[in-house]
Amino acid sequence: FFRLGKRFSNKSQNFTLFRFPTRVLLEENGIEATGSLSTFPDIGDAATVAKLINLRREKDKPGNSNTFLEPASVKVSADGKELNFKLRTEIDVQKPELLMEEYGVSQLFRVTAAKASLNANDGNLLAVFASALETDFNSPDGLALQRTVDSFQAMNQAVAGS
Repeated sequence: FFRLGKRFSNKSQNFTLFRFPTRVLLEENGIEATGSLSTFPDIGDAATVAKLINLRREKDKPGNSNTFLEPASVKVSADGKELNFKLRTEIDVQKPELLMEEYGVSQLFRVTAAKASLNANDGNLLAVFASALETDFNSPDGLALQRTVDSFQAMNQAVAGS
């Protein structure tokens, strides 16, 4: 198992890249990895795959996660090699009344834009995640984060290794 977990952070914004075997993603969750795993439709339902990718991402984090997939955000590319989705995470707030008094909200959320790619064609899935507090994500910073995720391209390792 190889994991590239680069995390670049600015204020409350994060950018993370993961690389791991597609077969392992399934087997770790009790799913038999048979047949072609070269496209997301081959692997399974897009929303289910997005949830599995997020479970893998959060595997090493302590505690329980309040992260939920935004179903309307799940999109598979025409060739089936890329999967885009968004996640929403509720952040525990110790004093919601103070948060309401200072910022006018009683809850905090982190929004994460994600893109997974099978374009490496080497049996590995590459996934990029960019996240920010919801207030930042709904600003020009969020648009920049979304564009960064959208522009991510996995390099075909079959060609690169030739």
